[in-house]
Amino acid sequence: MTKQEKLLNKYYNGETSLIEEKELKVLFLEDNDPTPQQDIFGYFGDESNLPLNLEEYIFAKLETKEKRKTIRMRLYSLSSAAAVIVILLSIYLDFRNTKIEDDFFVMEQALFQISESIQPDIQEEMFVLWIDDDVEIIIN
Repeated sequence: MTKQEKLLNKYYNGETSLIEEKELKVLFLEDNDPTPQQDIFGYFGDESNLPLNLEEYIFAKLETKEKRKTIRMRLYSLSSAAAVIVILLSIYLDFRNTKIEDDFFVMEQALFQISESIQPDIQEEMFVLWIDDDVEIIIN
Protein backbone atom coordinates (compact mmCIF):
# COMPACT_ATOMS: atom_id res chain seq x y z
CA MET A 1 0.00 0.00 0.00
CA THR A 2 1.15 3.46 -0.76
CA LYS A 3 1.21 6.30 1.72
CA GLN A 4 -1.82 7.83 0.03
CA GLU A 5 -3.85 4.60 0.42
CA LYS A 6 -2.81 4.22 4.09
CA LEU A 7 -3.86 7.81 4.84
CA LEU A 8 -7.11 7.28 2.97
CA ASN A 9 -7.92 4.14 5.02
CA LYS A 10 -7.16 6.01 8.23
CA TYR A 11 -9.36 8.87 7.00
CA TYR A 12 -12.29 6.55 6.33
CA ASN A 13 -11.85 4.94 9.76
CA GLY A 14 -11.80 8.40 11.38
CA GLU A 15 -8.28 8.02 12.77
CA THR A 16 -6.49 10.85 10.96
CA SER A 17 -5.23 14.03 12.51
CA LEU A 18 -5.75 17.45 11.00
CA ILE A 19 -2.22 17.45 9.59
CA GLU A 20 -2.82 14.10 7.85
CA GLU A 21 -6.12 15.34 6.44
CA LYS A 22 -4.34 18.38 5.02
CA GLU A 23 -1.76 16.07 3.42
CA LEU A 24 -4.55 14.02 1.87
CA LYS A 25 -6.20 17.13 0.57
CA VAL A 26 -2.98 18.35 -1.02
CA LEU A 27 -2.27 14.93 -2.53
CA PHE A 28 -5.70 14.52 -4.09
CA LEU A 29 -6.08 18.07 -5.30
CA GLU A 30 -2.64 18.02 -7.01
CA ASP A 31 -3.52 14.80 -8.83
CA ASN A 32 -4.78 15.47 -12.38
CA ASP A 33 -6.82 12.27 -12.68
CA PRO A 34 -10.43 12.77 -11.54
CA THR A 35 -11.32 10.57 -8.57
CA PRO A 36 -14.21 10.53 -6.09
CA GLN A 37 -11.80 11.46 -3.32
CA GLN A 38 -10.73 14.52 -5.28
CA ASP A 39 -14.38 15.60 -5.42
CA ILE A 40 -14.79 15.08 -1.65
CA PHE A 41 -11.69 17.03 -0.66
CA GLY A 42 -12.40 19.71 -3.25
CA TYR A 43 -15.94 20.12 -1.93
CA PHE A 44 -14.86 20.42 1.68
CA GLY A 45 -12.05 22.74 0.65
CA ASP A 46 -14.53 25.09 -1.02
CA GLU A 47 -16.87 24.91 1.97
CA SER A 48 -14.16 25.84 4.43
CA ASN A 49 -13.52 29.20 2.76
CA LEU A 50 -15.76 31.77 4.40
CA PRO A 51 -16.55 35.12 2.84
CA LEU A 52 -14.53 37.98 4.27
CA ASN A 53 -17.45 40.10 5.43
CA LEU A 54 -19.68 37.25 6.64
CA GLU A 55 -20.16 38.60 10.17
CA GLU A 56 -21.00 42.10 8.93
CA TYR A 57 -23.38 40.64 6.34
CA ILE A 58 -25.21 38.56 8.99
CA PHE A 59 -25.57 41.50 11.38
CA ALA A 60 -26.76 43.77 8.56
CA LYS A 61 -29.44 41.22 7.63
CA LEU A 62 -30.53 40.94 11.26
CA GLU A 63 -30.81 44.72 11.56
CA THR A 64 -32.91 44.97 8.39
CA LYS A 65 -35.18 42.22 9.68
CA GLU A 66 -35.62 44.12 12.94
CA LYS A 67 -36.43 47.30 11.02
CA ARG A 68 -38.95 45.43 8.88
CA LYS A 69 -40.51 43.92 11.97
CA THR A 70 -40.91 47.29 13.68
CA ILE A 71 -42.32 48.84 10.50
CA ARG A 72 -44.72 45.92 10.12
CA MET A 73 -45.84 46.23 13.75
CA ARG A 74 -46.43 49.96 13.31
CA LEU A 75 -48.47 49.31 10.17
CA TYR A 76 -50.54 46.68 11.98
CA SER A 77 -51.25 49.01 14.88
CA LEU A 78 -52.14 51.92 12.58
CA SER A 79 -54.42 49.77 10.45
CA SER A 80 -56.11 48.41 13.57
CA ALA A 81 -56.70 51.93 14.88
CA ALA A 82 -58.07 53.02 11.50
CA ALA A 83 -60.42 50.01 11.42
CA VAL A 84 -61.74 50.85 14.89
CA ILE A 85 -62.32 54.47 13.87
CA VAL A 86 -64.17 53.39 10.72
CA ILE A 87 -66.38 51.00 12.69
CA LEU A 88 -67.23 53.61 15.33
CA LEU A 89 -67.89 56.25 12.69
CA SER A 90 -70.20 53.95 10.72
CA ILE A 91 -72.13 53.07 13.89
CA TYR A 92 -72.49 56.76 14.77
CA LEU A 93 -73.60 57.73 11.27
CA ASP A 94 -76.06 54.83 11.11
CA PHE A 95 -77.56 55.88 14.46
CA ARG A 96 -77.72 59.50 13.34
CA ASN A 97 -79.24 58.53 9.98
CA THR A 98 -81.87 56.39 11.73
CA LYS A 99 -82.73 59.32 14.00
CA ILE A 100 -83.06 61.65 11.01
CA GLU A 101 -85.26 59.13 9.20
CA ASP A 102 -87.49 58.80 12.28
CA ASP A 103 -87.77 62.60 12.57
CA PHE A 104 -88.56 62.85 8.86
CA PHE A 105 -91.26 60.17 9.14
CA VAL A 106 -92.91 62.00 12.06
CA MET A 107 -92.81 65.30 10.13
CA GLU A 108 -94.29 63.61 7.05
CA GLN A 109 -97.14 62.14 9.07
CA ALA A 110 -97.89 65.53 10.67
CA LEU A 111 -97.96 67.29 7.29
CA PHE A 112 -100.19 64.58 5.86
CA GLN A 113 -102.68 65.01 8.70
CA ILE A 114 -102.66 68.79 8.27
CA SER A 115 -103.22 68.53 4.52
CA GLU A 116 -106.08 66.08 5.07
CA SER A 117 -107.79 68.45 7.47
CA ILE A 118 -107.37 71.52 5.22
CA GLN A 119 -108.58 69.99 1.95
CA PRO A 120 -112.30 70.16 1.34
CA ASP A 121 -114.24 67.00 0.80
CA ILE A 122 -114.43 65.87 -2.78
CA GLN A 123 -117.76 66.67 -4.31
CA GLU A 124 -119.12 64.30 -6.85
CA GLU A 125 -120.81 67.00 -8.92
CA MET A 126 -117.58 68.81 -9.79
CA PHE A 127 -116.92 69.45 -13.47
CA VAL A 128 -113.31 70.06 -14.59
CA LEU A 129 -113.07 72.57 -17.45
CA TRP A 130 -109.35 73.15 -17.73
CA ILE A 131 -106.16 71.64 -16.24
CA ASP A 132 -102.78 73.18 -16.85
CA ASP A 133 -99.48 73.05 -15.01
CA ASP A 134 -100.36 76.10 -12.95
CA VAL A 135 -104.16 76.51 -13.30
CA GLU A 136 -107.20 74.29 -12.75
CA ILE A 137 -110.71 75.48 -13.63
CA ILE A 138 -113.40 73.52 -11.81
CA ILE A 139 -117.16 74.16 -11.86
CA ASN A 140 -119.45 72.92 -9.09
